[in-house]
Amino acid sequence: MSNSLSGSRSYATSENRPGSFHLLLRSGVLVVAAALLCAPPFAAVAKEAGRSEAASASQADAGWISGGVGDESREEMHKVAAGYDLHLVFSDQRGSYLAEIPFTVTRLALGKRQEILSAVSDGPLLYLKLPPGTYAIAARIDGVWQTQRIHTGTAGSSRRLSFVSRAH
Repeated sequence: MSNSLSGSRSYATSENRPGSFHLLLRSGVLVVAAALLCAPPFAAVAKEAGRSEAASASQADAGWISGGVGDESREEMHKVAAGYDLHLVFSDQRGSYLAEIPFTVTRLALGKRQEILSAVSDGPLLYLKLPPGTYAIAARIDGVWQTQRIHTGTAGSSRRLSFVSRAH
């Protein structure tokens, strides 16, 4: 039996193919099973994307880059330095560079403190691009937080801060 939908063409339907209902049912079950199996990973990706957007929204005013481990990386950092108004260097007392340094940037305005950035510097060089204002920059070296206060805002100028390990 065939259904004529247009002119003399005939199209097969589930009514005229033996076992097609069972094939259709099996296909539907497979699609539902696949969807259920994939739901947790997709939910995790969606949740992570939401977390990423929330972090970006609170850190939107602060641009930063870190690196400087090895000669090539230091050279790359120096090439982009002009685009950042605050340059931080992490080292020990002998001048050897330090990496993997946790840091925070807190905006200080009218008696209020607002942490705008909290991350880990991959290398000894950390460059920040901040809107004009007063900030507390903190870095944890050898388990101890060191904080320095700085004012940014002079167009075309960059400031440099050094954080040095106090361990002997």
